[in-house]
Amino acid sequence: MTPRSPLCLSAMFPPATMSRPSATPRAVALLAVAVGVCAAVRCGSATVAAEPVPAADQQAANPADMIVGDWRPSDMPDVDIRIFPANGKYVGGVVKSANPAMVNTEMLREIEYVPASRTWKGEIFAIKRGMFVPMTIRLTSGGFEMVAGSGILSKTIEWVRLGGAASSGAGQSR
Repeated sequence: MTPRSPLCLSAMFPPATMSRPSATPRAVALLAVAVGVCAAVRCGSATVAAEPVPAADQQAANPADMIVGDWRPSDMPDVDIRIFPANGKYVGGVVKSANPAMVNTEMLREIEYVPASRTWKGEIFAIKRGMFVPMTIRLTSGGFEMVAGSGILSKTIEWVRLGGAASSGAGQSR
């Protein structure tokens, strides 16, 4: 398989931003490959390839994993974001963009599944504000709906899953 868009985790998560001091960019990259969420991971000059796990298999294993995969937010039609597990939570980074400077940028972080409400809570980087803001994700029939920010400064954004019918939301509920 030819890698879709390599994801350089060392650029997305420099050692200063990792939640565990012992987690090196190489270790995080190898973890991403081991769980099969990346087509390819670059670390320095090395590229490690892996086949992505089909979305249906991910969803069957753990309901929290239903957000794992490649997504496109409706307010940024030229940007693809990959969400994957890392250190017991979920994170997301830009894997494709019309603006090359955005590729490998961390956009979502600290995402945790809340089983009681069937939602995910975490933070998203608000480009216009230049900072991370709280967000909540709720699955919909077409993908997921994200409410970013809080109060009068909140914004609702629809996201669609990329990659075909195999990942079109089996087992989703609202």
